[in-house]
Amino acid sequence: MIDFKSIEYLKNGNERQIAAYDSIQKLGLLKKLKPFDPILVGTIPIQVDIEDSDLDISGENILD
Repeated sequence: MIDFKSIEYLKNGNERQIAAYDSIQKLGLLKKLKPFDPILVGTIPIQVDIEDSDLDISGENILD
């Protein structure tokens, strides 16, 4: 089963998943968002994306 809490699986995915992995790593997004326990969600991680799909990152509200 895929561990969706890590984006490592994207490195071996389809072309868009590999591009997503590269972009997220290049920008350091998950490192910057680490306090919020980020997770990549949406259509690209589960390979049901369409041409206009984007990357969605969800996180926890730590202010409560």
